[in-house]
Amino acid sequence: MLRVMLDTNVLVKFAFIYNKLDSNKILPKNLKKFDIILKKLESSKFFNVMSRWNKMELRDVLMKLKLSETFLLSGFSVDEFRDAKQEKIGLSKGDIDSVNNIVFNIWKFCERSTATELNMVKIEKWNKKDYSTMDIILLHQAELHKCDYFVTNDKKLYLSEELKKYFDVKICSVNEFKSKI
Repeated sequence: MLRVMLDTNVLVKFAFIYNKLDSNKILPKNLKKFDIILKKLESSKFFNVMSRWNKMELRDVLMKLKLSETFLLSGFSVDEFRDAKQEKIGLSKGDIDSVNNIVFNIWKFCERSTATELNMVKIEKWNKKDYSTMDIILLHQAELHKCDYFVTNDKKLYLSEELKKYFDVKICSVNEFKSKI
């Protein structure tokens, strides 16, 4: 069975899908390919290795999205988010619990493992080349866990021949992975 590590940008789409399903809304076309992968994950058609790094980044991203929603619903435009922060508008306990529940609902379908021995020189090398620290940590985690694929929606990653040569894991797009499962 395939072992993969799904990038946070894919996991965030799963959160959007859960949100749509919970509110009985129709999935928009742009989420359909992610829904196919989510259903395959839920039915154990592949193993997704999820490290604590994935889990923490997913939580961070979802908390920021939830906070942005809170600001908007409080009447602030995107340009006024700084003002909302100054007014100390934040997430309620219910919002935080909701985000943690979504993270748990994704986490429960995954093989949980975190490699603790990271090659910081390797991570910094790629960070100096303008790659996100978290992207490189996740790629490194996928490599250390001997994943077959690192699946991302980030073109900068899946189109980089340089990264593909350097990391011992196949970096692919969501569409490419969808065709493999």
